[in-house]
Amino acid sequence: MMTKLQDLHDFLSRVPLFSSVSADHIREIAGLFTKEFYHKGDVICRQGEPGNSMYVIHSGTVSVFKKTDGQIFFVSELKRGNFFGEMSLLSGAHRNSTAEASLDVTVFCLTRENFDVLIKTNRSIGLYLSRFYAKRMSIEAKGGSPQAMVPTFYAVSATGPELGVSHFLYSVSFHISDESHKRVVVIEPHLEADRIMERYDLARTECPDQGLLRLLPPDSYKFEDIDWYQHLSGFHVLQLRTGFSDRLSDIMPILMASLKESYDVVFFNLTHRLNDMERLFIRLCDRTLLLIHNTEGKLGHVRSRLSELEVIYGTSAFLGRIRVGVSHLYGEKGVARQELKQRLGLSETPGIWVDRSELAINDRIDTEKCFPVRGPRAVAREIAGIRLGLALGAGGARGWAHIGVLKVLEEAGIHIDMISGTSMGALVGGIYAATASVEKLKQSTIDQFLTRTDTRKKIFDYTLPRQGLLKGKKAAQLVREAINNADFMDLMIPTYLVGVDILNEEEVIFETGDVTDAVRSSIAIPAVFSPFKHQGRWMVDGGLLNPVPVDVLLRKGADMVIAVCIESKPSETKIPKKSPSIKQIISQTISIVHGRATSDFVKNADLVLYPDVGAYAWDDFHQGIALMRCGIKECSERLPDIKKMITEKQGRDTELGIKRT
Repeated sequence: MMTKLQDLHDFLSRVPLFSSVSADHIREIAGLFTKEFYHKGDVICRQGEPGNSMYVIHSGTVSVFKKTDGQIFFVSELKRGNFFGEMSLLSGAHRNSTAEASLDVTVFCLTRENFDVLIKTNRSIGLYLSRFYAKRMSIEAKGGSPQAMVPTFYAVSATGPELGVSHFLYSVSFHISDESHKRVVVIEPHLEADRIMERYDLARTECPDQGLLRLLPPDSYKFEDIDWYQHLSGFHVLQLRTGFSDRLSDIMPILMASLKESYDVVFFNLTHRLNDMERLFIRLCDRTLLLIHNTEGKLGHVRSRLSELEVIYGTSAFLGRIRVGVSHLYGEKGVARQELKQRLGLSETPGIWVDRSELAINDRIDTEKCFPVRGPRAVAREIAGIRLGLALGAGGARGWAHIGVLKVLEEAGIHIDMISGTSMGALVGGIYAATASVEKLKQSTIDQFLTRTDTRKKIFDYTLPRQGLLKGKKAAQLVREAINNADFMDLMIPTYLVGVDILNEEEVIFETGDVTDAVRSSIAIPAVFSPFKHQGRWMVDGGLLNPVPVDVLLRKGADMVIAVCIESKPSETKIPKKSPSIKQIISQTISIVHGRATSDFVKNADLVLYPDVGAYAWDDFHQGIALMRCGIKECSERLPDIKKMITEKQGRDTELGIKRT
């Protein structure tokens, strides 16, 4: 008993709340607390409930959430020495937030009765708490945008040793370190020899933070059992010579809390056969990255691993904690990824994380900044929070300006991670996603329409105006040839195209199936193109409900969004000098609808481009070169702003171009 009280006394003496209390008085205070333990994911106190106790964190971390207007927002993360729950005791109000264990956590609990005793006998503590309470209330009164809950710990494993998991993990670590400010460490239990570490260009180094293990009991580890390595890009590897032994189970939450102070991303490289210790890591980690076989004969084994993970995670397994990717290093013929999603019951189609590249086969780090972004680099950019989305707006022939924007971005080496498009933006975005080349995009579009005669021959297939002036078959054929009859799964860049179900008045996001049919659905301007029946719906121009689909990219996880608006602003619309034709009336009507709605749809974009295309009509397809120049001009002028936006998101020094420490 004395040992436990002494431990509590030593701990409380280092907590700021008790810094002004004498040693003798802390011994008395220690007897007021009770020790409680919570597993990761347990709710310690819940918003709206009466507050009958406060807590001081001894080990582990606690996440605080608040529910406002039906939405749950992450507020902050608390660690060793922090306290919470005191506001209800001070104010008498119900809990104003929810505290949840984000690692296994040990807390010292003080009930309301003992809290009253504490305050009455220690005025300095009461003063500290009242000032802390006032400061917190001031911060809450100022408001501000809610923070994002950012994962730190990732368990990485594979369903077999032949899938290239180390190649994948070290390549991901390289790209996070190389392209962002994130501090990365890989916890490596495998007894790799130095020569194997050299294969990954990892060199021995000293412990980067001598205080990293300060919270651990001195008898829980030996310095000679830990080796440190560093890559030139900056990420570290902590190698445990003893592997993941059971004796780590008691200290792991403490070690993870310490690692979280020194690193932004922590990977645990697990074996393909999970032991009890590795199951603990999975439970404590925020995410699991699972590299799987995709051959028919291995699917049963993959299902077993997924089931095992679901048992470990419980219901949270279905909330995005398990991410799955495919390796192409095993077998000759695999099951299609869309079919894998269905047969394995996955929440999303698995990406190709490891291909049959020479680097993967030879188990080396892939350091290439490839475009299109794919494989380990795509995963790295997602984890680092630096994915760039491009939203291409509606606007008829004016959409050729999008090609100019893409040309500037491509030449500047600014890599797009995902695209959304509406109407003409869907056509341009779909073709670019299939080719990843502005030159190929231009050849299959602008270069085909040098004169009005070319336009009439290759796009305008007039029909009896029962539902529209044009059938739309020629436009669809143009797309089909340009993308080689591609399916969404064939696209080099993830793409989301917007259409409108005219009968149900609903926005529809296309991300699976035939790309040409999705483009044809999105470009069906009412009264110009006939509605198009696709996936059981009668589809028309997506611009009617979402002229610039910024929100689509945000929902898909883009961290930055550039929006391109090619409709004239309402103040710029020109009044025709003579009686307008039917095409002019239709064109002006669509421009007004799109133009007035655009401001609402781009407000959440990080940056908005407005190419000056007001002098061109919706059917000026033969003016492609001029319209492309409009996009080039606007994007070139805003290029410094784009680079600054990306640099700030990466967390790099804007002048020196170096990573901040």
